[in-house]
Amino acid sequence: MSKVLVAVPSKILSKVICMELKKLGYETEVFSDGYSAFKQIVHESPDLIIADKELPEINGIELCHILKTGSPKSALPFVLVSVDDSVFDFWNTAREANRVVLVKNDNIEVLVDTVKELLGNGYVEVQDFFTKDDAEQKETETSDKSEEETLASWVVTAMANSDFFFNMTQNVIQLYSAVKEIDFLVEQIFRMLYSACAFDAAALILDSHPAKVYITGTEFFDVSIGDEFWNICKVEYEQQAKKNHTITYEEKYFENILLTHPSREKFESYRSFTLKSEKDFIGTLHIASTQKKLFNYKIQSSIDFITPALSNILQEAIRCFELTQQESKLRAAFSKFVPAEVISDFLSSGENQELANQNEKRNVVVLLCDIRSFTSISEINKPENVVNFLNTYFTYMVNIVKKYGGTVDKFIGDAIMVLFGAPISYNDNARRAVQAAIEMYSQLDAIPVNQLKFPEGVKLDIGIGIHSGDVIVGQIGSADKTNYTVIGDTVNLASRLEGLTKLYGAKIVISQAVRDELGDSMNVLLLDSVKVKGKKEAVFVYRVDEKPLPEDFTDAYEKGFKSYNEGAFTLAIPYFEAAVNILPDNKAARLMLERCEEFSVNKPDNWDGAIALTSK
Repeated sequence: MSKVLVAVPSKILSKVICMELKKLGYETEVFSDGYSAFKQIVHESPDLIIADKELPEINGIELCHILKTGSPKSALPFVLVSVDDSVFDFWNTAREANRVVLVKNDNIEVLVDTVKELLGNGYVEVQDFFTKDDAEQKETETSDKSEEETLASWVVTAMANSDFFFNMTQNVIQLYSAVKEIDFLVEQIFRMLYSACAFDAAALILDSHPAKVYITGTEFFDVSIGDEFWNICKVEYEQQAKKNHTITYEEKYFENILLTHPSREKFESYRSFTLKSEKDFIGTLHIASTQKKLFNYKIQSSIDFITPALSNILQEAIRCFELTQQESKLRAAFSKFVPAEVISDFLSSGENQELANQNEKRNVVVLLCDIRSFTSISEINKPENVVNFLNTYFTYMVNIVKKYGGTVDKFIGDAIMVLFGAPISYNDNARRAVQAAIEMYSQLDAIPVNQLKFPEGVKLDIGIGIHSGDVIVGQIGSADKTNYTVIGDTVNLASRLEGLTKLYGAKIVISQAVRDELGDSMNVLLLDSVKVKGKKEAVFVYRVDEKPLPEDFTDAYEKGFKSYNEGAFTLAIPYFEAAVNILPDNKAARLMLERCEEFSVNKPDNWDGAIALTSK
């Protein structure tokens, strides 16, 4: 017959508890204070203890703490009860008691069921933690002492163990500083555990993808022993992980954790600990020793005590590791299109700059770059040679774009669309775009073209159009596939400006909006006022050159354009003639001269200074 010690100050409550337990055949013994209960436990161990947290002399919490952390009877099942539900949640967090039960008149059956459960499971005698000689010695030590001496001894031991638990807690807290370096964190966990129990081998398996395995100590054993240890750890982990697919493992071994060589060649004791957060399975911890009785109550309970905190730390470490991996993949993917500083700015930016579902109106600079006569080049070359060339060409161009902080939005055949101002914006987006365009053109001669054939009279050449304005930027596409891109008239006008490079014989053509942001440090010339196809409003367009055009040419062209724009075509003719004489190959000057000669004879109706263009 199982005996239950009931230490409850209320006579009515103790009578009710005893009556219900006797119905099930349990023997009971009642005490109204903690000290009397303690004296009985010294002389005769019950099968289970029920103690009220409000006991006089030694309350239930203190009695539980002394028995569980200071006495050789720590394995006794202990149920802490309370009748005060206002503080029940607080005491319910007590880790030393096997159970904490809120007792009311209508729920005595909860306490009874708890007793049945604990007695049904049985408990491990404390002597099982020690060798036979150690157990006999402890039994002798207890029997030779008076009750007061035993109480004092158990209290001192409990205090010592409490210090041990406190130190373990301090060590765990210090681990938080290494949460972003998961390998170093695990190494420190192994060192902390070794200082607590001097194990001979340990493994930590984290539930990640792949599962991360950390092992230490097996270097001192034969390969077969190490493999056997790992197989045991693996089986227990997979039982806990409950995966329905094959698990892959990534192993890392730590050496120099153990301070002494194991005394035996095989393991004699082993424990595994499940690591769980409130909702998630984190992994498993495995500890083995060549000692037969390594896991005494102090060791077992101390590891049990810190595993919840370790679980939380390791969960955060896994999260940081996975975020770092994702960031690395993101950097690797985007580095092909975006400069490193842009990626860094984006990753560290706040919610207002997140891409996902954050479509917004923004002012950006759009750069369109296109290869001249690429269709005719492609027609006389093998497709594989064309593709190889494009990959080389795009690599050169994209590296320049990244250098100036631009983002490659897309490749359109042989054309490149670049954004300055999204996803990261700078206060000089226009200047960056123009500087990039200048360097893109200047680097053409460095691009190898040996694998290509060119039509007669054709060489590698590009045209670049740049415009600044408002666009909608964000994730645009269908429910199944989206792209981070921009939509708006700004993109269309940038494309039209790129097309105008052929008409005016310029390498880089920019709009008035871009010109306004450049200042006077660039070599810029006003070419014309145009109404591009599909647009009713006139746009002033400019050419940009790396080196300045002859001063007398720009002076003549600017004066000619002023007269032309005001409708004084006859007055403009001498200026454009002078410009053509200075630079005979300048396509824009010859075009403007031809217009002035025609318009001086057939003046356009309703002239507003802008020419309407009918082609792209």
